[in-house]
Amino acid sequence: MLGGFFISQSGVIIGLLDNASVWHVQFYRSLMALTVLGSLVLFKHRGRLGRLFDTGKLAMLSTGVFLAASNLFYIGSFFHTRAASVFFIISAQPFFTALIAWIVLREPVRKITWFAMSAALIGVAVMMWEGLGEGRLFGNLLALGAAVTFAAFGVSLRGGRNSDMVPGVMLASIIIALLSASMLDDFSITNRDLFLCFYMGAFQVAASLVLYAAGARYVPAAELMVLALVEVFLGPLWVWLLLDEAPTMLGFIGGVIVIGAVFFNAMTGLRRARG
Repeated sequence: MLGGFFISQSGVIIGLLDNASVWHVQFYRSLMALTVLGSLVLFKHRGRLGRLFDTGKLAMLSTGVFLAASNLFYIGSFFHTRAASVFFIISAQPFFTALIAWIVLREPVRKITWFAMSAALIGVAVMMWEGLGEGRLFGNLLALGAAVTFAAFGVSLRGGRNSDMVPGVMLASIIIALLSASMLDDFSITNRDLFLCFYMGAFQVAASLVLYAAGARYVPAAELMVLALVEVFLGPLWVWLLLDEAPTMLGFIGGVIVIGAVFFNAMTGLRRARG
């Protein structure tokens, strides 16, 4: 829940920026995330760093590439659409994870999940339609891309579950930092924007991933999915309270459909696990 709390602040933090561009945010956010994660790796694996790369090299590579793409889409979406739409659309990510895992890892998908997945896609379609009418379709498509690529990142993590995937997460930050640097002509930003970017990298990238990974060791997957919804509930709340940005009616309806589908699927999976 604490990891979701940190991630839920993305929309409001970007709304509080002075004049930093999307590439400034990506660059400085990734630098801080790389610094924090690198320090954790050095502390945890001091004296035996070489063993990190003994196994799971392909999984590390795919983890880094998909997480980098997801972060690029995710941050970019906030610059092109409503924050509430971003959070509602990415809440469909568990269903994309199930679909990709079914195709790549041959993991079975419950019948009730197929039903919930169909309902969630209807909700996403409603928000896409709303974005088309408002001229925000590009931002909504970026949010959808973030959901799909983050799902692929999750499947990559599962494929390399017997290896330490932190280097893969660090690779994502390296990719984003290099790409952002190539897109920037001027690296100067205000001290306020720099602080906000560093905060995002330290807490929304590094800390949140560490917290989610730690929570997954003690909480069943279905229950973890329910707890992760704190991000979707808090995200639109922050921008409404602090930036006075409320979702449109169509966006709210689509979001309720998606969140309801995720919650229903998670709860049925939790009952099944306990049964």
